[in-house]
Amino acid sequence: MYNSTYGEVLQDTKNGKRKPWKEKKMKSLTLAASLKRLGYTGRAKRVEDCGNILEFLRDLATGLLRLQKTYFCKVPLCPMCMWRKSLKISYQVSRVMDITFSRYPDLLPLFLTLTLKNCTPDDLKATLDVLLSGWREFERGRKVKLLVKAYFRSVEITYDKDEIISKTRYNRAKKYYDRLGIKPGDKNPNFDTFHPHIHAIILVDKSYFDNGYLETWEWLTIWKQAAKLNYDPIGDIRSCRPEGKQRKEIAEVAKYTLKDTEFLDKQDEPKMDRLVGILSEALFRRRLFEFGGVMRDIAKEIDAEKPDEGDLVHINDQTIRADMATQVERYRWRFGINNYVRF
Repeated sequence: MYNSTYGEVLQDTKNGKRKPWKEKKMKSLTLAASLKRLGYTGRAKRVEDCGNILEFLRDLATGLLRLQKTYFCKVPLCPMCMWRKSLKISYQVSRVMDITFSRYPDLLPLFLTLTLKNCTPDDLKATLDVLLSGWREFERGRKVKLLVKAYFRSVEITYDKDEIISKTRYNRAKKYYDRLGIKPGDKNPNFDTFHPHIHAIILVDKSYFDNGYLETWEWLTIWKQAAKLNYDPIGDIRSCRPEGKQRKEIAEVAKYTLKDTEFLDKQDEPKMDRLVGILSEALFRRRLFEFGGVMRDIAKEIDAEKPDEGDLVHINDQTIRADMATQVERYRWRFGINNYVRF
């Protein structure tokens, strides 16, 4: 344990990797200050208090810590809560999929991405309306309902804050930029825009590739019609990894709705406050994660039907055995060193 002049500093690690309690708390305080400037005083106070005191149970044999008690604010943009929610959703989706495949061994997972055009910050709320209403029409459509037996879908929103196309960025999407006639050093045509899109794991019968297979363009045609678009959207569908090796796809649908690094920038407070205000309004009461079909039924059985709600303390079933030697440890956030210190 590292000791400061204030006391013993929190060191919570798993498999040699340190958990980002400090970093997430500092980001949450940045968000709280922004919300306060915008006049969201109640919301700002909740974010400010989020995770102030952490109570852990330590397994003395392994040294591992297990969170037992804290207060999480559950404000949609809170970096602390987004991190915990991502861990929880990843676990719940994995568990639901494991149960689903044990009961329905003839189902096959596919990874689907559906997009809309980038939108300006002022149009984000309306664009999310199109995205979510489009998904409802998409999954209820005759052809999709016939093929898709279950799904888990999430909404991701990325913000493009780069004014200029760097060489690294150009090399990552060379074909795209070449098609637009854009080269490194040029202005970014998508600067200061949001890109809302849907990631989904859909389950189809194993006979899908022999009977009922749709090309990517056919899926996108259905999506275009469902979302009532007047342009051809971009998307992708591909097979997931073999059973037991689907962590990458599960992580993709369970990851943060937003990356806090994209909208929390203390170097430009006016711009940050503008983005925080827009995102706060656009995400208010949105259902960003959802199970469907037989996966929804199984999620209900294990009380995981609404993965973005509920307990963020006990996010999986990993418990410390009652017969193991344990001790309770409590840590408080200390502003003097911007870290958690044992008390």
